[in-house]
Amino acid sequence: MTSDSGIRSYADNDMAKFRHHKTEPEHTSEGLPLVGIDMGSSSFKMLAAEETDPTNPYGSQLRIIAADESSKYRCVKKGIIVNTSEASYMIRESMLLMSNRLKMDNPLPTAFCVLGGKSMRCTPVKVLRNLGYKGPVRQSLLDEMRNESILKISRVQTTQPIVGLDARPASFLIDDQQTVETIEPDSLIKSIAATYSTFYGLPDLKDKVTGSFERAGKSIEQAFARPSALLEALASEQDELIGLAIIDMGAETTTISIYKGGQFLSTKVLPFGGYNISLDIQHLGITLEDAEKLKVRFGSAIAQTEAPKTIRIRNAQPDGEPILVTTTFLSEIITSRLEEIMIPIFGELKKFEEQIGQVYITGGASRMANMLEYVRAHTSLPVEYGSHADWLDEQTDARFYGPEYSATVGAMLLGARFRREHPGQKLPPTKIPVGKHIFTRLTDLFTPPTE
Repeated sequence: MTSDSGIRSYADNDMAKFRHHKTEPEHTSEGLPLVGIDMGSSSFKMLAAEETDPTNPYGSQLRIIAADESSKYRCVKKGIIVNTSEASYMIRESMLLMSNRLKMDNPLPTAFCVLGGKSMRCTPVKVLRNLGYKGPVRQSLLDEMRNESILKISRVQTTQPIVGLDARPASFLIDDQQTVETIEPDSLIKSIAATYSTFYGLPDLKDKVTGSFERAGKSIEQAFARPSALLEALASEQDELIGLAIIDMGAETTTISIYKGGQFLSTKVLPFGGYNISLDIQHLGITLEDAEKLKVRFGSAIAQTEAPKTIRIRNAQPDGEPILVTTTFLSEIITSRLEEIMIPIFGELKKFEEQIGQVYITGGASRMANMLEYVRAHTSLPVEYGSHADWLDEQTDARFYGPEYSATVGAMLLGARFRREHPGQKLPPTKIPVGKHIFTRLTDLFTPPTE
């Protein structure tokens, strides 16, 4: 007869299986499309692409082969995920839909992810290596140095804990003699002093994204800071040489990044964006949905000079009288909020004016009428819309040229480079909950999480 302690022992062992995760078999990226995901505050945008010339060692254009966008939940605030359950549902659902469209035998297991949010900053970090002898530089050594620059940030003593998010090489000093922006593979070198533009932020900025992917049973092949992804998508070699600023106008954040000579000189994230303008318009007594439509169709970033129009729009209250608003008053609401959002941005442009030769504006909120003219009126620097069009195959659907897709395209370009540098590398393992949790995984593909 089995003792009570024996019964408890068997039961404890059995329950331990439920508390742990099963890891899927290891896969490599070979044969997988490039998948980029941007978890913006208004929607999740996901693209899958393949390179038009994968044999080109310097990269090639992208051919978009699948796309999905989910705005089912507002689970991101100021660029930070606030509900990992809802975020994981949207990630899993979008990747499953894209796998079906691509007629893949197995669901997409991994994606390149864009990181960004209100606490993100950037600082130069130096990493040294002395090999003691003149030997070839391997990719593994460069990876080790990059990862060290990210870890160094996490060890800094600050009033709030911070974590490293991403690092972009700025320059390499070789054998105390020559400074270069890139190191050719297998170069014979004795010592390296590397400087990285290292992005960092509050732990939630990274942990919530990682947790959402894990709950979705997916892996992050590599994560890239939003300014780095935008730089990759929008900047030419000439832009990088003369210096540029990228103003990224999102739904709940507005980011300015300044880059010159291989290094990010500044990155600032303001916790306001186009969504805040829509909220101001909503206070007229209309729904948020109608406020967004009103902003897009009749709004302007500069004061209207033409004869004002009066717009009749339904009241948010079912029994309320329709709301009448003039285009002049609508413009006043928009410009008032824009001043609040953009004053720090223009201050940063002024501060680095001598290092900037070009300003690009991008992001979904940059689509508002007369936004280009608005920014030009507040700086003497040349200002244009940023464009990632040169990176897309000529048969690409017109909607993917929009500024709201620039960061996603940039993530795929950086992802393509990552794969060229790491051919046949194994993908990060994905964890699948077992036991009682598996029932949730099976059902919530079709049942959205509750509030």
